[in-house]
This record gives sequence, C-alpha cells and structure tokens, in this order.
Amino acid sequence: MTDYSTENSTRRSGYERVQIPLHFGMGSVYIIFGILVLYVKYFGSIQLSSGIAYTLGGLMALYGAFRIWRGIVMLRQQNRRQQR
Repeated sequence: MTDYSTENSTRRSGYERVQIPLHFGMGSVYIIFGILVLYVKYFGSIQLSSGIAYTLGGLMALYGAFRIWRGIVMLRQQNRRQQR
C-alpha cells in the first residue's frame, strides 16, 4: 500500500525545485526588458510613443517584480515544510 501524502509531497517538492528558479529567472528577464523598453522606446522594429513605452516598460517591470516575489514566497514555504 502506498502512502499518498508522501508521494504528493515528493511530487510537489520536485515541481518547486524547477519552478522557484524559473520565477527568479523570468522575473529578472521581465525587469530587464521593462527597463530596456523605457530606455530605448523600441519594441522589436516598432518605435513606441513615450506614453506607450512608459506603460509597457512599467508593466513589464512590475510583472517581473511580482514573479520574483512569488518565487520568494514559494521558497519560504518550501523551507518551512522542510523544517517540520
């Protein structure tokens, strides 16, 4: 007979090992692209107006910060589970 709670926690742990660094990496990428859009005001081959560039760059940077925050929260939850 299999203990399902142990099996589920093992799956969750493996999933989080991949997801946490992904949150940090993608969050950093979004912040960098957001700053680049603000600085360069180009998105691909399209020149953006100042208002659109500030909006797009700001939203990308905010989303990147959210992804990093979500990675930090998941890392804390994982550490709490391991301490038990």
